[in-house]
Amino acid sequence: MPAPPFQPPPLKYPPPTQTPSVRKWQQQMRDRGWHIAVDGDYREESKRLCANFQMEHRLEIDGIVGSDTWKATWEAPSTKPPQAPSRTLKKGDMNNPDVRKWQRQVNNRGWPSLQVDGDFGDQTERICKELQRFRGVPVTGEIDRRTWDVAWQEKVTVAAPM
Repeated sequence: MPAPPFQPPPLKYPPPTQTPSVRKWQQQMRDRGWHIAVDGDYREESKRLCANFQMEHRLEIDGIVGSDTWKATWEAPSTKPPQAPSRTLKKGDMNNPDVRKWQRQVNNRGWPSLQVDGDFGDQTERICKELQRFRGVPVTGEIDRRTWDVAWQEKVTVAAPM
């Protein structure tokens, strides 16, 4: 879907930005599958998620929604997930590099409270279930191939070339 016209000034923090464009951008990020509050306030968490989006989509990483980031929010194709582990990850897996990779991605996508330590404990299980509910996949609390993939994939209607 083509991006709506970009309305300067850019969305940035600090200071907090509060415009109708903030709410529109936040809603599009949420529609893409990012775990972001749609409250119309561009503050620290919006900036963090913007920078993560920019990193994933190889844009200039500044945490500011300017015209390029605005356009990419609507038009950039989904990120391809890395190869999923050969087995389902579950509670009790300790010091696991695949658990750490998944935790980092989910943290980057909007669950900042998730500790990235490679240990699949209560917190990882809880956040895993939240992600599964949020993305509409079976809620098992385990990281199977589908749960792995949705941590990276975005729901994008049109994958327009950048």
